[in-house]
Amino acid sequence: MDEEREIREGELWLPDGRTLAYAEHGDPDGQPVLGCHGSPSSRLERHVEDVADYRRWGVRLIVPDRPGFGRSDPHPGRRVADWPDDVARLLDHLGVDRCAALSLSGGAAYALACAHALGERVTTVGILGGAPPPDVPWPWPRWVPGRVRASLHRPQLSAVLRPAFAPLALRPALIPRYLQLRLNAADRRVIGRPAVRRILADTFTEGMRNGTAALAEDRALLFRPWGFPLSEVRQRVHIWHGTQDWQVPVVLGQVLSAMLPDSSGHWLAGEGHFLVFDHAEEIYRTLRG
Repeated sequence: MDEEREIREGELWLPDGRTLAYAEHGDPDGQPVLGCHGSPSSRLERHVEDVADYRRWGVRLIVPDRPGFGRSDPHPGRRVADWPDDVARLLDHLGVDRCAALSLSGGAAYALACAHALGERVTTVGILGGAPPPDVPWPWPRWVPGRVRASLHRPQLSAVLRPAFAPLALRPALIPRYLQLRLNAADRRVIGRPAVRRILADTFTEGMRNGTAALAEDRALLFRPWGFPLSEVRQRVHIWHGTQDWQVPVVLGQVLSAMLPDSSGHWLAGEGHFLVFDHAEEIYRTLRG
């Protein structure tokens, strides 16, 4: 496999002077899928061990770095609802009229924001292990202390979170091994595969190249109103969630599904947060329609 041929990288200069970095995976003439990466993560995020699978499936996966992650410049004062403007300019730059959107974990808010703002330009949405906005009380797991729950709604949450995430920036390539220790058996099995561990280590390392500021800001934004009502998302939203996801409990995915006008929940028994590596072909086939 020639990964350099399968992964193409570029940068776009936005009107306000910021740089938006992105990567494309797979078939340049394939069906476009906008990838909304997790947090932390980067444009290097993908959901297959063999990147050539995207070409075989006729998929053109386009993954931009969100502000501050990877090689994209920070966007001070940004909101979740600002992201679709950057995405629209990227799609124009790449000559993409319409695309599906696929998110992993913390990318769910951004995929749904694009669906809401860009209308028919986003054909369908896929969410992998995502959670709802704070418009409803979150059903927190019992192991999350009450003081932690309260702190998540502080106005200056990003400043509070930055030192908490500092250890991750020291050795981001070790995050997959840490996840293996704290997640369920299904995730341990998936992350235990060398190719998966390398993919995660690469995308986490790139995502954290600028330190913890982008991660802290990104996480803080997820605990504030996203800036649009989910009731106005008109596209079909497919949600894939493992019933044994210890990172984002399945009840959060079920709450998100209930908040959307047109959703299809795929609750995978016994699976964990990184189920996509075992179900990628089915997921991309569903998004392609």
